[in-house]
Amino acid sequence: MPLDTTTRMLAPFLDRLTDDELDSIPYGVVQLDAEGVVRSYNRAEAENVGGIPRPIGRRFFSEVCPSANVPELWGRFRQAVIDHRLDATFQFTFSCGPRPRPVQVRMYYSVRTRSVWLFVAKPDGTPLDRVGVAQPRLIRPTPSHGIDLRTPRVA
Repeated sequence: MPLDTTTRMLAPFLDRLTDDELDSIPYGVVQLDAEGVVRSYNRAEAENVGGIPRPIGRRFFSEVCPSANVPELWGRFRQAVIDHRLDATFQFTFSCGPRPRPVQVRMYYSVRTRSVWLFVAKPDGTPLDRVGVAQPRLIRPTPSHGIDLRTPRVA
């Protein structure tokens, strides 16, 4: 399933997903608070930047990934925090990790938690390659919210 479709289905439920549920998503997922501090960081993203420990509580734009401190990411992030809205998909190249990594990024602002979610995919929008981990085909339904995320829903 392409990144755009997956995030459209997940957007209403993001803030309720557990760490295990976030880890089941085959895309990189990072949640940043209004100050740019990492609040969630899933396994797919950690593995794709070289297996670094999850940087929960660290400043994303200065400590975790300084290459993201550019208008394409930092500028959109700051504007989302000011406007309390954002839903944008764009191409980007991260320079943090073992080598430059061209990706497709979707940034989504959550009004409920006043945070910005970053979804990271391959440049064509498909799931990231996860080293040594079988890729799940679909996101499983979870008992915490009782919604089957495999079925497209109209909001």
